[in-house]
Amino acid sequence: MFKRILIAFASLAMLVGLAVPIGNGQAAAAPCADVHLLFARGTQEAGAPVGTTGQAFGNSLRARFPGREVRVSPVHYQASDDFHKGTDFLKTVAAGVRSAQNQMKYIARTCPRAKIVLGGFSQGGVVAVYAVSDQVGPMSLVLREVPNVLPPSIASKVAGVITFGAPNDRWFNEVGAPPMRVGALYARKTRHFCIPGDNICDGGPIDRPNTVHGNYSRNGMTGVASNFVARFM
Repeated sequence: MFKRILIAFASLAMLVGLAVPIGNGQAAAAPCADVHLLFARGTQEAGAPVGTTGQAFGNSLRARFPGREVRVSPVHYQASDDFHKGTDFLKTVAAGVRSAQNQMKYIARTCPRAKIVLGGFSQGGVVAVYAVSDQVGPMSLVLREVPNVLPPSIASKVAGVITFGAPNDRWFNEVGAPPMRVGALYARKTRHFCIPGDNICDGGPIDRPNTVHGNYSRNGMTGVASNFVARFM
């Protein structure tokens, strides 16, 4: 009897190993894709967990690279709207930076042939740029939990750092946070998209986003971003 029980458990373990069910009842995807898009949503942006802009960018990448698997994963952070509280703002951003960096290091370690694309909309763009910055020292003076600079070896795995509607330097000055500065190893792979008239990225003061700010998911810029990423694939 005991032997039959062991055989039954062994058979069950084999079945579980072959197909791990997920929320929709399908088997879990393989750990590696050809392209991994890590995207940080904007503040209170619809379409969680990556937001409507992240969804549109993922679709543009799939259209640009037919036949390749493009996987879209969220950068996990609160996306706090306490912009006038510099330290509180940096705390939620730091959580996003840790999430982005940990995912990037995991993909680079376990999927050596995969290409990573890091992106963010609005405040999510801040997270994306901080994650690849080599000037996080000023933030570290304020928050001890701010992550370290990424290992240089990660840069070769990254095909693009893309921001849509990310805040301008004036915005950072008013918030009391260090401005976005991309690390030297990522500079040529980085592209910032700002629609003319977008009051978040065009140099205006801190204010509620205008209607222009929400147009990145449908104005064609995600397609332009995908063409830019293709240069580094």
